[in-house]
Amino acid sequence: AKRELSPPFREGVRVEQDPEEILRSVRDVLNDTATWARDHAVKVQSAGLSCQRSSCLAWNESSREPLSKVLSWRDTRGAAVIDGLSKKKDRIFDLTGLPLTPYYSASKLRWILENVPSGRQKSAVFGPLSSFLAQRLTGSPQAVIDHTNAARTQLMDIGTLSWSPELLDLFGLGTIRLPVIVPTLGDFGRMATPLGQVPLSACIGDQQAALTGLGVTAEGEGGINYGTGAFLLVNTGPQLKRVPGLMSSVHYSDDGQRRYLLEGSVHAAGDSLEWLRTRFGLFGGHGDVDDLCWKASTDVVAFLAMSGTGAPHWESGMPGGICGLTAGSGPADVIRAAVEGIAFFIQDIEERMTGAGVIPKIFVASGGLSSLSYLIQAQADLFGKNVALSRSPEASAQGAAFLAGLAQGSWNAGDIPSLTEREEPTAPRTNPGLQRRRRRWTELHTILRGFEHI
Repeated sequence: AKRELSPPFREGVRVEQDPEEILRSVRDVLNDTATWARDHAVKVQSAGLSCQRSSCLAWNESSREPLSKVLSWRDTRGAAVIDGLSKKKDRIFDLTGLPLTPYYSASKLRWILENVPSGRQKSAVFGPLSSFLAQRLTGSPQAVIDHTNAARTQLMDIGTLSWSPELLDLFGLGTIRLPVIVPTLGDFGRMATPLGQVPLSACIGDQQAALTGLGVTAEGEGGINYGTGAFLLVNTGPQLKRVPGLMSSVHYSDDGQRRYLLEGSVHAAGDSLEWLRTRFGLFGGHGDVDDLCWKASTDVVAFLAMSGTGAPHWESGMPGGICGLTAGSGPADVIRAAVEGIAFFIQDIEERMTGAGVIPKIFVASGGLSSLSYLIQAQADLFGKNVALSRSPEASAQGAAFLAGLAQGSWNAGDIPSLTEREEPTAPRTNPGLQRRRRRWTELHTILRGFEHI
């Protein structure tokens, strides 16, 4: 079941959403699926919650009422806090496994503390959206947060999986109340549904859930999620790997074990195509994009990083650029350049991983843009490896369900790949034109870094 949310409120660096609207949408889809299960005599044993990781808010832990809007992961109003900590970025990376950027929750929580008076009341608790939703859905008296979501606050020590007094002090958050950290799988309480009370058995970040939903549960396997942003994640098993420019995190955890992953994110994937559509009218609907890519004929390259470059470069405020236009170029060439740019960003991440000795064996792709056959073929050509396509349209939701079943003992981790469906993998091919445009795109990136100094 699905519900569409209103577009986030955007004003300059502010990007925020209404927490009550999000809660209503989650309750609606919970009730819709429970009603379907009841009408089809399907027994529901448990549920899992997958949630965007770095969006955060403050709420009253006693009444469970929100005290602030949800500050989106794209909200950068805490950038001044990040700038003031630039000399501590290496120490912060050592503690968290994360680069220092305003996209994680810590600087946003600092903004709430300083600018939302109700956030300073005694019963206020600060945390990610997942903690607020879990507490409201279950009616629990205590706010909790699982390891995957806690990691994206940039306040958890990735080595001890506990809140770090040093990080809280660095971010000026030593006085706030945070949710209690718990494993990903466990007893989060019970939710009221048309079926009666249903256990909430797993809470997890959306990208970790998507990796599980793709059936990527074995060490050395990789998943790519092409959505509004794009993410490349590789399962590193029981070993925590640290690679500069990439994010180390928990894949999932229970009382007995922890699984880890290495991740890189691209901030503008689907967003860049939407920008070309709405601002320049280069295509009508997303169904046109694939056909246009295959029809392109000139070597246009596009470096589109409206929200910053993401991993592994982490450049904010980067200008974009389109290069290589000729008299024969048209909308198809620009659109192909934007789609190839997404694949080039992902390859930058993969190259950083392989350079550090983390070499994925397979890649499984999902997300809205994974329907673009041109993008999947280009990615396979760049990697020189097969890229399989998941048949699941909702990998994050499916992964949350798989983990709920894992928590309940319905299956074990080794069974999960057999529960997924994949298309035949796209094999790599020799593509000199793509490789040429890759080199030009890399050179354009270098030029744009120094553009403001020209």
